[in-house]
Amino acid sequence: MIGAPRPWLSTCATAGTLARMVAPSGTVRPVMPTRACVPLRSAHSSATTEPVKPKIVTAYSFAAKPRETETKNEKGETVPPRELSGKIDPDSDVGKWRATMLEGGDAGEDALMLAKTADFTNVLLGVADGVGGWTENGIDPAHFSNALLYYATQYAKLLGRLPSPSEALEHAFEKVNEDPSIEAGSSTACLVQMDMVHGKLRSANLGDSGYVHLRPDPNSPEGRLEVVGQSPPQTYAFNTPYQLAKVPAALRQQGSLSNKPSDAQVTEEELQRGDMVLLMTDGFLDNVHCVLPPKEALTPDAPKRPELLQLLDMLQDKHREHWATRKQPSSVVEEKQDFTNVVASTLMQYARLCQSTEEKVSPFQLDAARFGIHYPGGKVDDIALICATVV
Repeated sequence: MIGAPRPWLSTCATAGTLARMVAPSGTVRPVMPTRACVPLRSAHSSATTEPVKPKIVTAYSFAAKPRETETKNEKGETVPPRELSGKIDPDSDVGKWRATMLEGGDAGEDALMLAKTADFTNVLLGVADGVGGWTENGIDPAHFSNALLYYATQYAKLLGRLPSPSEALEHAFEKVNEDPSIEAGSSTACLVQMDMVHGKLRSANLGDSGYVHLRPDPNSPEGRLEVVGQSPPQTYAFNTPYQLAKVPAALRQQGSLSNKPSDAQVTEEELQRGDMVLLMTDGFLDNVHCVLPPKEALTPDAPKRPELLQLLDMLQDKHREHWATRKQPSSVVEEKQDFTNVVASTLMQYARLCQSTEEKVSPFQLDAARFGIHYPGGKVDDIALICATVV
């Protein structure tokens, strides 16, 4: 008999572990490879002058799941890990771009991108998750996902403006298919444009990566963030997302999954000063609840706010306490940049904790139960996460 999902637990136990990773000063102790974009400086000479027009500050963080290592067969013989073909050449344009983004870190099969206008009023963000099943064919899944976002970034440079997410995705997929160095592969993709010139958030999401759009509650004295928009996952079945794919004829089979950029869900929402947008691959979304689970999965004393918002509440409080003790003057832009850095790094760390425990029911576990599959706890996977805040 398939075991029913255990009641969803409060995040208190794991959040307590997370709190111990936050130093008394309120800064985060890195426990995984992370990378935050260089903090922006105020556009004004006076540290106390407010910015005249909205700016978008960003940070990103990532971590790779454990690599495949050598094993022992039934005879006790050492079996080396599979050697994959189609790897990213570190001296290629894609390889150099990836190295610049990761700065020596490792995002596994995930990829992320960030392009900005010079005045920081318009940004194009993206995450992509290379489909790991290609390793069964001896092909490195990271090449496809990274090349996809590399070509989207290059397209913005070529145009001299930031294209819409759907336009960038269409161009990038075409270039990947034309690139002979990419043997095969497939990937989910989520691209988001934050345009404060027109006050719009535009997105193109294909698969089970996604974004969450947050806004301060005007009725909350603490400025608590609430979810005002979120991309729903696109899947064929359990753990089978929509995916852009490059499948050579020799590997093409009946039923092979292959979507087009036009299959992506395209949205447009209002964007305001104070909004925060999070982009994440499923390494985060499969492990952290961004909305409340179904009532039947909740204990009677479960918190009324979803796990993601509980975490952001805690980070807001700790960051506010820390910032109040600063001696040197600083601008709102600097404060929000610092908070954005903390959010990106800490959320990724928290997701990694959730991946390695069976003490908390994960979104992946609840989804598995819907299909009659017993899968306790978190799902170990690569994580790529971007946080952007309108100041």
